[in-house]
Amino acid sequence: MNKTLIIGIGSILRADDGIGIKAVEELEKQKNLPQEITLEAADVSGLDLLKIFKGYKKIIIIDAADMKMQPGTIKILKPADIKEAVFNDKFSTHGLGLLETLTLADKLDIKADIDIVAIEPYDTSYGLELSQEMRNKMPDIIDAVKKLLKFR
Repeated sequence: MNKTLIIGIGSILRADDGIGIKAVEELEKQKNLPQEITLEAADVSGLDLLKIFKGYKKIIIIDAADMKMQPGTIKILKPADIKEAVFNDKFSTHGLGLLETLTLADKLDIKADIDIVAIEPYDTSYGLELSQEMRNKMPDIIDAVKKLLKFR
């Protein structure tokens, strides 16, 4: 079976850093997602992510990323695209950073087709709500995920 995991990561305590979790909440409202898709919101450490990854052929990670780009920029990345200079987890509250987690997943022979939907945040200060600008980007984020699924 071609099981797919869509996982939103981030901290809902840091405004736009919670975009991954909020995007999964938005996807949960979609009525027509295929049954083989599992949606997961995770405010967990990188090591805990590895436990969630097992058993999936395809993994889509949605996360805020300090890419030094215009806020609101959405990029689709592969694990090989992530470099320290590109993906800076300086505001990460996940413990082990995404780069380290994906490197460890490879070393542990967790084989899956992984895509990262990375979104440059507007605001990562402490706060429970996404910025209005990030809320306005939600349809584009959902569209990016659906394109990765080759699903409309």
